[in-house]
Amino acid sequence: MLDAGRIALAADTLGACDRVLEPAVAYAKVRKQFGRVIGSFQAVKHLCAEMPAAVEPARSLLWYAGYAYDHVPDESREISSLAKAHVSEAGTATLRTATEVHGGIGFTEECDVHLWFKRVGLDRQLLGGPEQLCAAVAKTAFRGPAEFSLS
Repeated sequence: MLDAGRIALAADTLGACDRVLEPAVAYAKVRKQFGRVIGSFQAVKHLCAEMPAAVEPARSLLWYAGYAYDHVPDESREISSLAKAHVSEAGTATLRTATEVHGGIGFTEECDVHLWFKRVGLDRQLLGGPEQLCAAVAKTAFRGPAEFSLS
């Protein structure tokens, strides 16, 4: 159950990332500052490029975690933990970046980014945070899968 829960939370986080990516880039294309669209500034271009660069590897790891849960049960515990940890880190970075692209409006009621940011923060802590999950997986690498436990 814990493995399935971690995979579901990682998928929820990934969905939140997908939900903010497109609006953040669209906002950068229309918001003007100093007489120019903010998407024309190199720093904002880098922010918009970093978001999908963080999300896509996390998506692949999550897909493998789902596959391992169904077809490779010996790897399921470790992979689901690593997937949740990695997707949580990528999700936090992506939502933080999306908020930065939106500027001050990112945490107002006019924009939904703050709602997704809070959701990713909750998903990050449920069923073990990234640090706790990575530490548990690291212990199994040295002791073997029979001793994997996360209380």
